[in-house]
Amino acid sequence: MKAMRRIALCAVVAAAHPASGQVFDFNTLAHGEIITNQFEPALTITGTNPNRPFDIIAGFNTSKNGPTSDPDLQGPPWSGGNLAISDDAVDIGTALIIAENDRDDNNDGILDDPDDEGRRPGGTIDLSFANPIPAFGLDIVDIEGTIRGTSSLDFYINGFLLGSVSFDSFEDPNSPFYDPSVVFGDNHANRIQPIVASQFFMADRFDRVVINVGGSSAYDTFVTIPAPASGVLLLAGSALVARRRR
Repeated sequence: MKAMRRIALCAVVAAAHPASGQVFDFNTLAHGEIITNQFEPALTITGTNPNRPFDIIAGFNTSKNGPTSDPDLQGPPWSGGNLAISDDAVDIGTALIIAENDRDDNNDGILDDPDDEGRRPGGTIDLSFANPIPAFGLDIVDIEGTIRGTSSLDFYINGFLLGSVSFDSFEDPNSPFYDPSVVFGDNHANRIQPIVASQFFMADRFDRVVINVGGSSAYDTFVTIPAPASGVLLLAGSALVARRRR
């Protein structure tokens, strides 16, 4: 089981704020490792895949050397996005995918040929937090075209849907979630700034986030901010310092 790590926060395109947050990366997972209870009780990860007779969320090493079934998920270099800054490109490492195959010949809980679901929609990745959190951010890899328009984040507390944020919102100048540094596309990697619970119906916490996956893509670096909601507002424009630099 991998514990949460506490690291300094810093803006991708702005000055750093003197605060800290909790981070779930997935670099302890083997390439293709099927998610069960590795991050419980702090974080329970489940998912759905309407295209297959199985529902598997697995780790995918985006920086894996050698052949892969989906090179669009590999980098750096990335083809674009705010994690592709030429002198500061981010090595995301292992991210989560909705698996499109369940081949595990060794029966060791590690997929032999991990690949993300290519049919549309891809399904869902469901994140349940043992301790409610007031803000949530993440990294998104390889969202493009119509996949972006059918992808979104749903935020819940005690089973109640507080609100949804479409991935389109991050590129829409008229959206409160607009970030001019976010550019989606093939083999693009983007860090999404933490979304604050207080933006939804006067809420101050989430205990569940559902990623509605429009199609082929991967997700990493789940940021949770363990601070009072008033303090979290100062972090709305911040994201994680890269774990590893190219």
